[in-house]
Amino acid sequence: MKEIFPVETRSWWQHPWLFCVRLDEVAVLQGTPLIGFAFAHYRAGQGLPWSDALAVLAAVVCASVSLVAHIVVLNDWAGIDSDLKDPGRRARTFLSLGVTRRAMWWLAQFLAVSGLVVAAHLGAPALWIAAGMLATSAIYSAPPLHLKSAPVAGSLLHLVGGSLHFLLGYLAIAPLDFPSVIFACYFGVVFAAGHLMHEVRGHDADLANGIRTNAVAFGRKVTFISALALFSLAYLLLAVCSALVQHWGLVCLSAGTYGLHVVKSWHALRSKLELHSMLQLQSQYRFNFAVIGIALLATFTQPSIRGVLSSVADQKPVQQSQGLGDAPGGRVQERVYPRFEKLQFDLVLGGLPLV
Repeated sequence: MKEIFPVETRSWWQHPWLFCVRLDEVAVLQGTPLIGFAFAHYRAGQGLPWSDALAVLAAVVCASVSLVAHIVVLNDWAGIDSDLKDPGRRARTFLSLGVTRRAMWWLAQFLAVSGLVVAAHLGAPALWIAAGMLATSAIYSAPPLHLKSAPVAGSLLHLVGGSLHFLLGYLAIAPLDFPSVIFACYFGVVFAAGHLMHEVRGHDADLANGIRTNAVAFGRKVTFISALALFSLAYLLLAVCSALVQHWGLVCLSAGTYGLHVVKSWHALRSKLELHSMLQLQSQYRFNFAVIGIALLATFTQPSIRGVLSSVADQKPVQQSQGLGDAPGGRVQERVYPRFEKLQFDLVLGGLPLV
């Protein structure tokens, strides 16, 4: 079988093991726990010292990379037989790189254990979230359940998995509360909608391989419309959350990107879901959510960045809005990491130059 990357021209990033874990896709998916961590740090009033916060963030990234890589590897290992039957996938399987099934299975186990070990270092909540991610992956991909071939169930697992991925970053430094659940649902809905779009594009191959996805069971058009409905829910959820606290910049961003999404969706429907139009739609909504993610990260990290820059400029200790204050005698109080005593939706997307 012809190799994708000949040995004599192979770079380090083209190593078979890195190709097997789809490092580029794994890297892109790290935005979700990063936003979860930034949101938790923001809501805590930046009371966690930066040295500790960076250490926790590094652990979150390591755990997330291991867990997502495990999900990818396990899915490829479990679906290798159907991939070999698909002419479009056969040449890009791990077997074509000289990696055996047994080696792929052991790689999946190593990544799972690595993710659990790092998550355990973050505390019990993060460990439970990591275990939940591994459980949803096993139920979806691995025999005997293999709910990848079960309509609706597969989408629900993606909804749960996307939500847990956000909470992996959030629960590393903050307890579960109402705002975090809302945001976790937002990411879960986006993830489930993207999965439906993937099923629409892969309809023919799945039908030939006997994989009963939503697109195979209910038809491409019905599945496409369902995906658009979920995407619409995600945009609406983000807009409503922003409007409640009167941050109209993010509302406008959500509305504008949604308009572009609808236009591309309409073109895809008019073309009868032709592959080129579907790929254009995919590029559009990936760009939309990348921009939204960057906006969220900028918003949640802005107060901390301002504090650090102000501290450097003034050559004084950073004074945070919460968790710091002047103690009697002119001393600065010790930083305290607050625990939330009540459910309070105070999502403040302040200072973002979008309007």
